[in-house]
Formats: sequence, C-alpha cells, structure tokens
Amino acid sequence: MPISQEELLFLQSQLEGLESIFLELIPCGIELKRQQVQDYYLKRYDQAVRPTTNVAEAELKRQFNTKANNVRNLVDSAESLGDAGNKVNLIKAAATLPDERNKPLKANVGKFCKELIYENSLDTPTWQNILSSSEIGHIEARVLLGSVMFLMTDEIDSYGEKMKVHDLLAQLIKFIASKSLLARNDPFLVEAQCFLEAMMEDSK
Repeated sequence: MPISQEELLFLQSQLEGLESIFLELIPCGIELKRQQVQDYYLKRYDQAVRPTTNVAEAELKRQFNTKANNVRNLVDSAESLGDAGNKVNLIKAAATLPDERNKPLKANVGKFCKELIYENSLDTPTWQNILSSSEIGHIEARVLLGSVMFLMTDEIDSYGEKMKVHDLLAQLIKFIASKSLLARNDPFLVEAQCFLEAMMEDSK
C-alpha cells in the first residue's frame, strides 16, 4: 500500500510517543492520563534547565512539549480503542493512521501480541501460522514489530524453551521484507532494524 510522506511523518511521531511510554513513563509508573503526562514532562523540563547555564531554553521546552504532545495524542487514540492501559491498544494506536484505527487485527495477531507482551511467552503454533499467513497486512506488521521491540526482556518462553528476543525480531523483519508488507522507509521497520542491531551488539 503506497504511503505518503505526510503519513510516514505521522506514524513516526506516534512511534516516538510509543517509545516514550514504554521506555520512560511505564518504568516510572506514570499513569497514562493527559494531565499526568504533561506534569511528568514539565517536571523533566524543570530538572533539565535548573542546573544548566547557556542552554537554549525555548528550544528545549519545544522538544519536551513535542514529546508530551506525542504521548498525549497517542493516549487519546488508544482510549478510542478501549483502554490506554492496554499495551496492545497503545501499539495498535501508534501503528495505524486515523482511518485505519478501528479495523480489527487479523490472524490472532492481537492475542499473540498480548501473550508476548504480558507473559513474555511465544505461542509457537500461532507464530508459525502468522509466518505462513497471506492475510497479514501493514497494520499487523507494525503491531508485531512494536510488540517485539518493546519487550523489556532479552529472552521469552516458547513451550518451555528459551528464545532470544533478537532472534524473534530478526525472523519478523525477514518475514516482513519477504512479503513486502512495509515500505523500506516505514518508521516501524527502520526502528526495528536499529533495535535489532543494538540487541546484536549487546549480545556480543
């Protein structure tokens, strides 16, 4: 599916909001509500400028406001799907354009991602079914990438066996490339490739 530069930038801003949620807000226990998000970044801004001299405060404040807006917009979008506390809803909201948001995920992708994120567990038969499916589209591809990228662990359980997350991400990227599910400059695919490189480097 062709995607415009404007849509790519929109997805990029949503991905940045998703990264902030998983890497900053959730670990700090910040409630995913608009005011709590704004308060968090205002506090971060105050901490950033207080000990610093010769800092471009206007530019720094713009950056913090941009990040807060990305997160708040994403939380609003996730709430339109049901519950912003549901990590799969957050990922789906970030992975979709507004007119795609209410389309259901295909081929048990939602259930698969939920087990992956909440239980650090890989359902091998469902995973193999996904890899052989002809019904996976660009939305599912991004949701799968987001679910793997934001696993806060190095290993997952697969029927009693341990599997490295970077191996799962490598399989997923290869699958997406082989099916041409996402454009090469899709922000989710680009970010996943960066994640994979970092994971491989850390595992050496």
